[in-house]
Amino acid sequence: MFQKVTRGAMSGNAGQPAREEFKINGQYVNTPVVNGKEGVVGIPFFDEYVEKASLDYLDRAGQSNEPFFMSINFMKVHQPNMPAPEFEHKSLSKSKYADSVVELDTRIGRIMDKIRQVGGGNTLVFYTTDNGAWQDVYPDAGYTPFRGTKGTVREGGNRVPAMAWWPGRIAPNTKNHDILGGLDLMATFASVASTKLPEKDREGQPIVFDSHDMSPVLFGTGKSTRNEWFYFTEDELSPGAARVGNYKAVFNLRGDDGAATGGLAVDTNLGWKGASKYVATVPQIFDLWQDPQERYDIFMNNYTERTWTLVTMNEATKKLMKTYVQYPPRKLQSEVYTGPITITDYERLQTVREMLAKEGVNLALPTGN
Repeated sequence: MFQKVTRGAMSGNAGQPAREEFKINGQYVNTPVVNGKEGVVGIPFFDEYVEKASLDYLDRAGQSNEPFFMSINFMKVHQPNMPAPEFEHKSLSKSKYADSVVELDTRIGRIMDKIRQVGGGNTLVFYTTDNGAWQDVYPDAGYTPFRGTKGTVREGGNRVPAMAWWPGRIAPNTKNHDILGGLDLMATFASVASTKLPEKDREGQPIVFDSHDMSPVLFGTGKSTRNEWFYFTEDELSPGAARVGNYKAVFNLRGDDGAATGGLAVDTNLGWKGASKYVATVPQIFDLWQDPQERYDIFMNNYTERTWTLVTMNEATKKLMKTYVQYPPRKLQSEVYTGPITITDYERLQTVREMLAKEGVNLALPTGN
């Protein structure tokens, strides 16, 4: 059934139908073609084909003077970690995860060699990953030293490693701590290629990109134009956490499965499997400059109070929520059962739309001591 309802490795040219090259499974099998028809390639061998396609594309792109873009997505080191046979036991620890890291490093190195060959002096390379570690699992959780995992609004579920390379344009051995994110890659790539982002989507409707050009940050010519960042789980319309400057307010403690999470408590790291637990009236407040691990809630304790930060969080969140009226969000990629729709929920739907259109959303300050 899985083979019937899924697709394997696809290829094709823009504007033309894509074709399936071969199926993919989790076995040690490498038969892309069987009797002249599509075969099956196992996960351990798949990145070999990604590397080859990337090198072929670079050879073709290097023959043109037009800007080119490519997004290379290796399967390593995503679960399950299954290194190609030639990389087994090539790491110091001889583990599957470490072997997969060696394979990934090798294949990226070959691509970088090709980039240097065909146009390294005029090419921006940006390396990053997607979300934070998907669960707290040895040895590849990867969220240290932060807190939380994929599916939470903690820094460990959102911060990812990122490196930018452009000889002669980006100074070596430099670091930056401005507020930037994957959303900003769109505007950045368009900027360095002197290309305008589209103003309408495929249906002819106006399209707005929540993307900022980060090239001044990369080139050391300016600061990030972002001073705010909003954190969401899969189905949230209002953010589960908001950051303004160096302060972050956490409203949804998703992932703690309902357990109390004081300033020094360690989450159970259920991540996307954990329950949502909203504490919007009295959120946790963290100063990410001095406490990026989100260990010390400074909203109000025995040595400090930062209740005033909610004023700035309130204004930033209200501004964000009003944009949903002008630019309605698209439907979720998939809808799942989350429990019955109550009569009260049904009656609130129109009321909520009217409230957002009129006044956005308001985060009330707590009363009392």
